[in-house]
Amino acid sequence: MWTVEEGIERLREAGGKITNQRIAILRAMEARTDHPSADAIFNEVKEEYPSISIATIYGTLKMMAKANLVKILSIDDKRMYFDPNVASHGHFLCESCGKLWDLEHIGGDISLTLVPHGGAMVTRFELFVYGLCRDCSTQKG
Repeated sequence: MWTVEEGIERLREAGGKITNQRIAILRAMEARTDHPSADAIFNEVKEEYPSISIATIYGTLKMMAKANLVKILSIDDKRMYFDPNVASHGHFLCESCGKLWDLEHIGGDISLTLVPHGGAMVTRFELFVYGLCRDCSTQKG
């Protein structure tokens, strides 16, 4: 994880201008364990900065991804979430309620499993597991 101060430095290194609104977005993302949407961050930051636009939120989150502060999780054509945990890991998505969880300890070095024996190198991977969470599977059970 990273701190707001580290985030500011990394945004600067990525060529970003540091504004109070961007610092508020960094604060909103710092040390999170969930995967908020841009709308969720917008609603949080709007309380402090009522004039902030959703375009500023998206632009800053994309700049944060470029600075390796967040990962962009595109679930489908309509849903995009932002993950402050940029280490390689997978995700479980409940197909009923839409909740998203991190999958840690996937087992072994997945890059060894994915790389064909031809000198290819995995630089990153995205793993999504789909199903029903405990609450939803109990309700449908």
